[in-house]
Amino acid sequence: MSELILHHYPLSLFAEKIRRILAYKKIAWRSVEQPMMAPKPELTPLTGGYRRIPVLQIGADIYCDTACIARRLERIRPEPRCIPPGQAGLAELIEDWADRRLRTQAVPPVIVEMFSVLPPGILVDRAAMSPGFSKDAIFQAAPHALSQALLSLDRLEGQLRGRPFLLGDAFSIADAACFHPIWFLKQSARLSAAVDARPALAAWFARIEAFGPGDVRPMKAAEALAVARASEPADVAGGESATGEGLSPGDTVSIVADDYGPEESRGVVVRLSAAEITIRRRDPEVGEIAVHFPRAGYRIKKQ
Repeated sequence: MSELILHHYPLSLFAEKIRRILAYKKIAWRSVEQPMMAPKPELTPLTGGYRRIPVLQIGADIYCDTACIARRLERIRPEPRCIPPGQAGLAELIEDWADRRLRTQAVPPVIVEMFSVLPPGILVDRAAMSPGFSKDAIFQAAPHALSQALLSLDRLEGQLRGRPFLLGDAFSIADAACFHPIWFLKQSARLSAAVDARPALAAWFARIEAFGPGDVRPMKAAEALAVARASEPADVAGGESATGEGLSPGDTVSIVADDYGPEESRGVVVRLSAAEITIRRRDPEVGEIAVHFPRAGYRIKKQ
């Protein structure tokens, strides 16, 4: 199997979710640092338009969205597990709550706290992904978001009393998903104090942070494109057959996230399962590419 290449940038919330899983599973990976803002000329040839971070690349197979990435990592390195068989449904419900609700509670107050040191133009860039990310919207949302975030911290504190991780003795996808919004909150000294004031939550955070950075080596984006160009999609066969949206293999589709980020990826369906869709596309810079998306959270439209 080709090397695992993670396209990300240091302050990406969702990338931190995947970095924790990589460290926990002790999977070696290559780090490609992508720009925080569009354009991303060395990422979009791989994804066909999708620009959210992180993106996992294995040869000419490209995995978009942390839900899809995490499950690919689980197949690559089944042990230690991140999706416990007996609690998979509960873990995934917590993951969805953290990725969507807890994240939206954490982001506005941190952005307001850090506004003076943000890269110029970052909120203009994010507003192009969603009106809710404009400066005015973020500043208006921050007080309520913070009050809700503090309630969520209390819930997590209660869940963690008497146990090292959210579901018991072992780290899981639920912990990875809750960790990244808390990690983002801790980028602000004032908001970090709110985490530290809750002893079970603070101990949990330190426990996961102690996984360290993992086995990681840097890679240039141009090298990653060369890897894709020299490879063929490998993860396109098998899987369950599934129906939905009136789709079947061979259909040409567009795929776009249903919450933020209007950029579409287009291609031909090569695999459709209950949880995932894989499309094949061709790009002049990299040749044939297979792009993998979760079905949950994405609008899939037949062309």
